[in-house]
Amino acid sequence: MTETPGRPVDAVLFDLFGTLLSLRPLDDACEVLAPGRGTDLAARWRSRQLELTWLRTAMQQWVDFDQVTADALENVLHEMDVAADPVAMARTAGAFRDLPVHPEVPGMLEALRHGGLQTGILTNASAATLDSVLRRTGLDVDHALSVDAARRFKPHPAVYELGSKATGLPADRIGFVTGNAWDAAGAGTYGFRVAWLRPPGAAAILPPVGAPDPIEATWGDIPGIFPGG
Repeated sequence: MTETPGRPVDAVLFDLFGTLLSLRPLDDACEVLAPGRGTDLAARWRSRQLELTWLRTAMQQWVDFDQVTADALENVLHEMDVAADPVAMARTAGAFRDLPVHPEVPGMLEALRHGGLQTGILTNASAATLDSVLRRTGLDVDHALSVDAARRFKPHPAVYELGSKATGLPADRIGFVTGNAWDAAGAGTYGFRVAWLRPPGAAAILPPVGAPDPIEATWGDIPGIFPGG
């Protein structure tokens, strides 16, 4: 692809979980398994899920994100002394495939495409889950990239490299949008131009790992941060 002078990037990639898709419904799904403790269970589940991805990448013990998600849920349920039958656990783990799209997303993607930018998703999700999400939501992107192709999880550089290979662009010509601080750190260190979505008043901070500072943004800021040309 020929780079366009005067605009900061020629493609914008997005994280999926906690970025394009809202994680809030996980609280309700977990409430079914642990009445009165659903919010706590959901928070611990997500934290354990990410912990397992980092451990498996460091240890070179690959399984896909669907398996990690199920393992994390089972582990946290045991930790919280919550009994659940396998059918209920599988139904809850499957909630990740049914998360809703943030309402601002379709219009924002259209604005980027109208500006001549490539768009894509770069996610920890398995290829099967990503395909399912795209069919269900109708999100229209040029590139649908799962970590399955790298057999590592974010924030390993090999994952972000999938974006460069798919778009044919150097890292500094690719924008990346995420709602996760650790993902912003990983993408920025790889060389992407990162927009970090932070709700007003959010207490989250970037991990102190030497990563470059991202652009703090809301959904409404994205077309202005990554204008077409």
